[in-house]
Amino acid sequence: MKIAILGGSFDPPHLGHWWVVRQLLELREDIDQLWLVPAFQHQWKPIIASAEERMQMLAGFQQDKVVLSDIEMKREGVSYTIDTIKEIKKQTGANLYWVVGTDILGEFDRWDRTDELIQYATFLVFPRDPYHLPKTLPKGFEAIREKNLITSSLSSTHIRDRRKNGMTIHGFVPESVEKYITDNKLYI
Repeated sequence: MKIAILGGSFDPPHLGHWWVVRQLLELREDIDQLWLVPAFQHQWKPIIASAEERMQMLAGFQQDKVVLSDIEMKREGVSYTIDTIKEIKKQTGANLYWVVGTDILGEFDRWDRTDELIQYATFLVFPRDPYHLPKTLPKGFEAIREKNLITSSLSSTHIRDRRKNGMTIHGFVPESVEKYITDNKLYI
């Protein structure tokens, strides 16, 4: 079994996340499941919405091969990728792929136990504007390359800022996420 993992704050999840998930599953038919793993607490920045709110917003992403995992939510506190990868490997025995954007390449050395990480998972690098894929990647990294790939610079920070400034988020997040954010008066 092959499992790809997309971790993050998902505060809130947006269409950039959605398109990464959809395209990755289209381009990598060998992947049996793609797990969305929201962090309980981010190591370097605050999270606004509660764990439960972010899980509720991500629920609509579950379909086909997409699985929503609460592995880091149960652990609480800051979760390190190495601990999450080891736990998923132990639970499933699967070949693991950790999905990152090109923006992460420059900060990967800040992660905990990076040498050990690439022993447990291959890192799939998805292009994120304006960060371009380098021609060569470090050991343990694989690029997602496709001529017609849909990429974006959309971020959760962008969505939160739009809400805070009274601007629409319609078309930036899935409709179910927009409704949840509006109904629960998040990010204002």
